[in-house]
Amino acid sequence: MSDGNEEKTIEQPYVPSDPLAAASVTLLGERFPEDIRHVGEHRGEVTVVVRPAAILAIARALRDDPALRYDFLADLTAVDWPERDPRFEVVYHLLSLPTRAVLRLKVLVGGPEGDDDDTSRLEVPSVTDVWPAANFYEREIFDLFGIRFSGHPNMTRILMPSDWVGYPLRKDYPLTGFHLPDPHWGGQVPLSQELPMTIGQQTLRTADRTEDPPIARGPGSWWNKGQD
Repeated sequence: MSDGNEEKTIEQPYVPSDPLAAASVTLLGERFPEDIRHVGEHRGEVTVVVRPAAILAIARALRDDPALRYDFLADLTAVDWPERDPRFEVVYHLLSLPTRAVLRLKVLVGGPEGDDDDTSRLEVPSVTDVWPAANFYEREIFDLFGIRFSGHPNMTRILMPSDWVGYPLRKDYPLTGFHLPDPHWGGQVPLSQELPMTIGQQTLRTADRTEDPPIARGPGSWWNKGQD
């Protein structure tokens, strides 16, 4: 039974093993204490999960700090986890060319599967003012995941046609086709139409939509490699 005088365990903030990553985490913890959701490290790579509304200010702080100078956005992408809430991760891979420091930032947005069309829950501030390279990355994420970036100078599709229905990199995007409103873009084949056999392999369904297309097993196909 407790006597009321036991020591209380105080959870200490995580400190990465790399000195520059540790300095980055310290900076964010001091300047944005209410906006840091999680800090983790895996195989020497440090990830900081931050509040979506704070991403622009955090990006600017990491770029402008004279000891860190994260001046290069190496990559910006998204990940769809339909079973999670929030459902989507927006992932920023940062690099400092002067110091060779690397850091990953993440923001979490959206509701679980079936509740992901609320625009307010699928919007993140654009970081194009900090890293101009984010322009095309953010458009690609919007195009393929449906996540918008407020403040982006041209928030339009970049890979798919402007009237394409759906977001192809979402996990619930149907490989077998789906019903489309009319008029629809000609490259999308509604389920009510037959497919030419030459297209069946590409869409993962046969012309009559009853089963997966047959696997090519002729000479030179991948199936026969190493099977002889």
